Amino acid sequence: MQEAFLVFITKISLYPTIIFTGLVMFVTLYWVVSLLGMADMDSVDLGESGGDADVSTLSSTGFFTGLMLKFGLYGVPLIIILSLISLIGWLLSYLYTSFLHQYFDSGVLYYLFGTGALIFVLVVSMWLTGIIISPIRKNIAKIPKRNSSNNVGKIAVVRTLSVTDKHGEAELSDGGAGLILKIRSDIDDNLLKQGDRVMLVEYLKDANTYRVVVVEDKKIL
Repeated sequence: MQEAFLVFITKISLYPTIIFTGLVMFVTLYWVVSLLGMADMDSVDLGESGGDADVSTLSSTGFFTGLMLKFGLYGVPLIIILSLISLIGWLLSYLYTSFLHQYFDSGVLYYLFGTGALIFVLVVSMWLTGIIISPIRKNIAKIPKRNSSNNVGKIAVVRTLSVTDKHGEAELSDGGAGLILKIRSDIDDNLLKQGDRVMLVEYLKDANTYRVVVVEDKKIL
């Protein structure tokens, strides 16, 4: 058992698997931090044109955005996309390391074939991720959009450990499961913390966030 574990650790530490091992560790840490309320999840926003965009015009949309459009990597939280790419890439690269990479112990061929495998695995991972999230994206698009400005003036409860001008989430009770909203505040970071009640005073459409102010009465809703 111990020997098998050591072999496993060795394989996931070899190039190129080590890169995906690092990505898996990163997304795992992010999920833990997010569940603890220390981070919020953002969606990939590629504009309203979405999948209708012409991916051939990469110079106008930017290479990264064009690449995301080409593989259908949009419409869901970015961390979900990264998680899928990391897991699929890790599995494929691990198989490569186990069955093929063992024939190249070191030297130029080791890194040459490893780099080729890295690029191939990354492309396949992005392609498979686009296929997996496609039905999710379509279902999300069918959900009727609420008028977010209608939430202005309502009271929500901070769910992240702090709120800044770049980070923060709050939960708004809507009579159902509740809404998780991205919020921002210009006041001192130490004044807003998890569990505080805030008022949504302005909806920032471009960033899909709300500017908030603290509510002095901190009784639970």
